[in-house]
Amino acid sequence: MASYLNEGPVDLKVVQEFLSRASSSWYKLIGMRPRIVDGDVVIELDLDEAKHLQALGVAHGGVIASVLDSAIALNVNKRLVGTGRVAVTAQLNVHYLRSVCRGRLVGTGRPVYVGSRTAVGYGEARVEGNVVAIATATLAVRELKKGAPT
Repeated sequence: MASYLNEGPVDLKVVQEFLSRASSSWYKLIGMRPRIVDGDVVIELDLDEAKHLQALGVAHGGVIASVLDSAIALNVNKRLVGTGRVAVTAQLNVHYLRSVCRGRLVGTGRPVYVGSRTAVGYGEARVEGNVVAIATATLAVRELKKGAPT
């Protein structure tokens, strides 16, 4: 993905450890799998007819939004690993471009800006290479509380 305003070096070994902790119960519940591709965090989810589709037979918007939110937030947070700070989504804006009912949903994200108090990111969700949704997110950057995982 393209560079952003204040990009610096990232230790991929540290990011891999971060991802092992970032695979929360929410990810497992809906089937999201984070992985590193060319230094970026990518979220994959195989659409399951029994749990990801809404009444009209297409993927629920919340499933797509979750993939986009995670792809953006993890790529912002990979920049913050080891700094004692974390970014959490404060606002997510999703544009659904086409409906999808099967296949592997792949979410990519990138930081556009990471500051001391806020961050902004962009993401795309694709199925079979076709963009099905795009998103922007604003994240609040906060200090980690004592005792919280770094």
